[in-house]
This record gives sequence, structure tokens and C-alpha cells, in this order.
Amino acid sequence: MQVAAAVVQPEQRDEFELPDSHGWVRLMVDGSLGARHLVERVFRFEPGHTPDLHNETSDDVMYVVSGSGSLDAGGASIELVPGTACWVPAGVGYHIENEGPHDLVVLSVLSPPPGEPPLPEPTDDVPHRYSVHQDEQPVETAGEDRTFRLLVDPTMGCRSVTQFVGEIDAIPAPPHTHTHEEIVFVLAGDGTVEIGGEVHPIGPGTSVFLPPGVEHRLTSAGRESLELLGVFSPPGSPAAKEDGADATGSAGGSS
Repeated sequence: MQVAAAVVQPEQRDEFELPDSHGWVRLMVDGSLGARHLVERVFRFEPGHTPDLHNETSDDVMYVVSGSGSLDAGGASIELVPGTACWVPAGVGYHIENEGPHDLVVLSVLSPPPGEPPLPEPTDDVPHRYSVHQDEQPVETAGEDRTFRLLVDPTMGCRSVTQFVGEIDAIPAPPHTHTHEEIVFVLAGDGTVEIGGEVHPIGPGTSVFLPPGVEHRLTSAGRESLELLGVFSPPGSPAAKEDGADATGSAGGSS
């Protein structure tokens, strides 16, 4: 049975206080929507620091939406500013510090979901890199008026997901499908997502859950680019898609 896609607005999800952390969390996408590989959360940290955090079997792949701070994991310190992408491997403890004065907003995706078996130990010797800023990454094209930058993926040592930022201008891609499970988070701009013939408005803070095989397309409202953060699993190329029955491989864009 095909799992349905979902469009989740932030006001549809309650924000819960995190004990002893000066933080709040909003659960956007999880298994209740049919997600098998991904759990998406939005964290908002007030000035202060979190206690030690730990995900026993899940990689935590993060992106800084706004604010600034630092993340300490396994003895390494990562500066957090808007556009920073980072990941903490399963089993590694970490904590986040916000020195203020503004809130620090971080989008987090766990994969595999908590409680699922961890990935097997790697057999290759890929050097691990735990953070990157989107401005360091080259812009790649994914069809007319669509670009993306790769962030966290297996080339950094993260074998569970591919994370990227993308922009959609005025020209929409044709409806298409993917073989992976994907969550798209709107960073800026307004637009629509068409799923199964139904059109839904999207804007900053909207999450779109796209199971494998669900036909969809995202379109900018045209006044400004639609800026997106995408995370999908299993990992691969953000440009791979299928238009109808034809696999085009490198055209069109992941979203």
C-alpha cells in the first residue's frame, strides 16, 4: 500500500520544552506520517546550553536556519551560523551552546529513526568531515531555473542520508517521482507543492514529506526564489528523478 505524502505547517505541530536545555522542539515528520527512514524536528534554543545529547542508533543531520552558537561533539567544536550543515554520527555525544542574544533555530533529521537497527559498520576508509557551510559548496544545476548545493552526504562519511539546499525560480519542473524517501523544508520564499493533482501552499517553515514513488512538483510563487532544504534516504544524487515512466537520471532536480 502506497504511503501518502504530507504537507505540514509549523502551526500544526506543538512546540515542547526540552528539560534542562533552554530549548524547545517541534516534531514535524516521523513514523506517524509513514516515514520509514527519516525523523524531522525543528529545535529552537534560547541563550544557554543543552545537557549532553546522545542518539544511540541514529545519525543526526542538522542545518542552522537562524541564530548562532556552537556544537561540541566528541571533543570537536563546530561554529553554528545560518547556512551551516553538520552531522553527529550515531553513538557520539554532543551539546549545543547559544551565547545569545537571539534564538538559535536548527533543523534536525534523524536517520535511521530511533529504535531502528543502526547501519552496519563501514567497510571503506572515507575520511569523515562533520560540518560544511553552504557557501563553500559549488552550485549545481538540476533543470531550468533550478539549482542546488550538496551539503552532508556519503562523501563526508554520512552513509544514511543526502542533505542539500536548493532554489527554484519561476519555471516549475514537470511532475516527477523519486525512488528515495524525502523531506523538504522551506527556508524562504512562497510557492506551492502539487501532489496527486492537489495543490498546497507552502512558505517558510513548511515541511513536505515525500514517500518513494509519489508524483509531485514544487513551484515558486514567482516573486522570489523558493529556497529549500532537502534530506533524503537512501542517499544519492539530488538531481535523480523519474518523469512519468522515463528515468532521466540527471535532469529535473530532487524536489
